[in-house]
Amino acid sequence: MIAKISATENLGGALGYNFKKVEKGEASILLTAELYQSKEGRYTIEEVFADMEALIPKNCRTKKMVFHCSLNPHPDEKLSDETLMQIAKEYMEALGYGKQPYIVFKHNDIAREHIHIVSLRVDSKGRKIDDRFEKRRSKQITDALEKRFGLIPSSKITEKAVAETPKVDTTKGNIKEQVASVVRMVLKHYRFCSLGELNAVLSKYNLAVEEVKTEFRGKKYDGLVYVPTDDKGGKASTPIHASDIGRGVGYTAVQNKVQKSKQAIKPLIPTIRRKVLGVMRTSPDTEEKLRQRLEEQGLRVTIRKNESGRIYGITFIDDKEGIALNGSRLGKGYAANVFNGYFSNPTDNPFSDETLYGCLSVRLVQSATVHPSQLNTEESDNLVDELIEDMADGSFLSTGNDDWKEAAWQRKLRKQSKVNIRQKNIK
Repeated sequence: MIAKISATENLGGALGYNFKKVEKGEASILLTAELYQSKEGRYTIEEVFADMEALIPKNCRTKKMVFHCSLNPHPDEKLSDETLMQIAKEYMEALGYGKQPYIVFKHNDIAREHIHIVSLRVDSKGRKIDDRFEKRRSKQITDALEKRFGLIPSSKITEKAVAETPKVDTTKGNIKEQVASVVRMVLKHYRFCSLGELNAVLSKYNLAVEEVKTEFRGKKYDGLVYVPTDDKGGKASTPIHASDIGRGVGYTAVQNKVQKSKQAIKPLIPTIRRKVLGVMRTSPDTEEKLRQRLEEQGLRVTIRKNESGRIYGITFIDDKEGIALNGSRLGKGYAANVFNGYFSNPTDNPFSDETLYGCLSVRLVQSATVHPSQLNTEESDNLVDELIEDMADGSFLSTGNDDWKEAAWQRKLRKQSKVNIRQKNIK
């Protein structure tokens, strides 16, 4: 079971979102606590809003006083209303909101039934409910509830979400909801170090992300828009600003994800590199053969070309591990220019056993070391990687970044990181 928590100052918006679902027949009110109920046994948005607002002191300092959470069991779970009510009660009690007014909605607008809870982050005296390490505590609570009620673990939910998340289809309507679903899943599961790598993942779901610059009251801001695309990558609908989707998908969130990913991917790079090298040694003479043989190794590849057909970007994706790596991140010898040169003349394969073995022998003789056959696997792989990089640096092919936009993005991140470090030192 996965919990998604948000804090907002818009009580009407949080309640309105859920009550609109009720009006459409896509949700129902499952449970309430400390809220007024009409004589007819009904709850209206006006009455619930008035009840909650009356409990917020006028001198309340907390700006985002509204608690909004969704609890998402595994799609295969078929839980009774009684079980969902008990889960909601125990969750709120354990998180510290047991004595707060709250309302629980059961949503059935998608195949995966889930619940939403709206409450207040302050008590009747204006004191803020303790939210220190809230998400960490929430994860501990949901893990305990999974065991207590015998639920399918949340780790299985992510795997199923990746496998079952559909492409954005602009003909079905609810485009913003479709985009939000894809973006949140991708940002949760995948690690990437550039917008190009993120776009390589999003392309599977007919979606792209673009950086935009805006100005408000004389101040410049960096932002992101998400663009629905067709199967060929062309724009299929009006771009959607990240701010229209919600928290956690904007420029700052993606930038933070990039910085965290840089350390997380390091241990995985050698494995991906060996898989790519192993496939390239088989000399796949077409891009389609390359795709097929990489898929057999559990990898997807996204190739980007300019109008003249030249490959300027290549990204390798491991969906199971949730990682996307530009070719140049594996090493200089795996950059886009190398693959462009290879597919221009597949008979000249720098990855082939003959080429690598011969050049390795020369390298080892020159350095007065052992024969290639005497090397262990790790030593051989390291030398091969160095050799391919040297060939890329030298006479084989000139290399560069996969994409000039990626280079600009990386320069901006480095510059901003240096600014942040300087500011900290000044403080």
